[in-house]
Amino acid sequence: MKKNIAILLALLLVAPAAVSCAGDTEKPETDFASESTDAATETTAETERTRQNTPDTLPDTMDFAGAEIHIIHVDADKHKEELYVEEDTGDVLDAAIYTRNLNVEERLNVKIVPIAGDPPVDAKTAVTAGVDEYHIVAGKQWQMMQQSTEGYYFNFYDLDYIDLDQPWWAQKFIDAATIGKNRLYYLTGDATLTLLMNMGVLYVNNTLFENQYGPINDLYDLVLAGDWNYDVMQTYVSGVYVDVNGDGKKDEGDTYGYSSTTSSMLDYLVGGADIRFSEMDENGYPHLVLNNERSVKFTEMLYALMYENPGTYSAPPTVEGENAIVAKFSEDTLMFLPFRAETSSLLRDMESDYAILPFPKFDEAQENYSTAVHDSTTTLSIPITNIANREATCAFLEAFAAESYRTVTDVYFSTLLKEKFARDQNVDAIFDIILDGVYFDFALLHSYALDSVGQIFRTLISKGNNNFVSEYQKKAESYDKLMEKLIEAYNKEQ
Repeated sequence: MKKNIAILLALLLVAPAAVSCAGDTEKPETDFASESTDAATETTAETERTRQNTPDTLPDTMDFAGAEIHIIHVDADKHKEELYVEEDTGDVLDAAIYTRNLNVEERLNVKIVPIAGDPPVDAKTAVTAGVDEYHIVAGKQWQMMQQSTEGYYFNFYDLDYIDLDQPWWAQKFIDAATIGKNRLYYLTGDATLTLLMNMGVLYVNNTLFENQYGPINDLYDLVLAGDWNYDVMQTYVSGVYVDVNGDGKKDEGDTYGYSSTTSSMLDYLVGGADIRFSEMDENGYPHLVLNNERSVKFTEMLYALMYENPGTYSAPPTVEGENAIVAKFSEDTLMFLPFRAETSSLLRDMESDYAILPFPKFDEAQENYSTAVHDSTTTLSIPITNIANREATCAFLEAFAAESYRTVTDVYFSTLLKEKFARDQNVDAIFDIILDGVYFDFALLHSYALDSVGQIFRTLISKGNNNFVSEYQKKAESYDKLMEKLIEAYNKEQ
């Protein structure tokens, strides 16, 4: 299972789409040993390439004389702990993170200095003042991307040591975030566990499903055959509703087939349907492609699920609403729960077994499953004020990501699968599908600069509106002008 996970994680981070100006995403095995002896070359060729033995291209003799690497991060546990733990607590993931950091520090003779704060705000203040206070800015994607054209960060294509072709950098993200084929100010990948924590997954309460429909393996078989789509899910959802309190009203106390809020939970459904917001032209510039028949039909499908399906409960678009949905799932009064992979931590004490699925396809014609990633995922940037320590920072970031790829990622998923999801043996195959479907989109990354275009489906459904065309046309001119403005701003920074 671990081998399968490793392979699919590589697919997630390497991606089927090519990086705009970086060549092949994987180098031939012989390239890694091109300057070795013939015997060494033969040995390398005979050795199976794994995450654990994939080398980076950093020189072996780098020594930065104890240089400190100041990393400002979000003041929240998961955002700190993906980067730094103070000691080996005995927890297997903490141990992997602690050891990774120790290895990188010793290899390069540097010292990691984590700083909790508000990364984009604090970085802006420092850069504006010309102060070299932070060497790496690790902030939430949606916040960081709002600074994409402000000139606060170095272009990663211009920096030494950071090899964008390597599998520890999320190539799908690079494809979506690179503009003009050679400008990129943010990175994510194995260095940031939040990328993996934030994958959208659909949880299934096995007790409810099997009581109504039979063995959960039937549902797995459907997914593995490629036949899991919205029409099928609608049918399953419609068959599960119990008026528990007998008041003749659909309320929070009843049992349902599906429930979500009309806020971020809907984004995972959009992702599953493979709704694309933008595409890059031949010159590496984005244009909007959302206004099409697929979006029209999907809006109608989503409306039907949320408002017309007897097995659906639409919860308030609040944190409390989300928490209530998770509680209902844990208490066996909800069959399908749409949320992130990290939600599994809230289900550890759940008595009933549960399964995970990718979100359903738009229809039977959709070739592959698609996975949205929540925009609180950490992205990494290097401020332009980082001059004296820039070389050390770049080398550190590459070594840090590479070591994460070799160790931390696999430990995280092994732990996740064994301790959280692993209620049955089918989960590894399903997880492979979810991982392989992860995608990014320029317009989604820059949604807040584009009049929140990424939230258009939320807006429609929260209003109880299923007319995509009318809603889109209200802002079509604004979307196009803002995209032009965004591209112009990027071009001023080159």
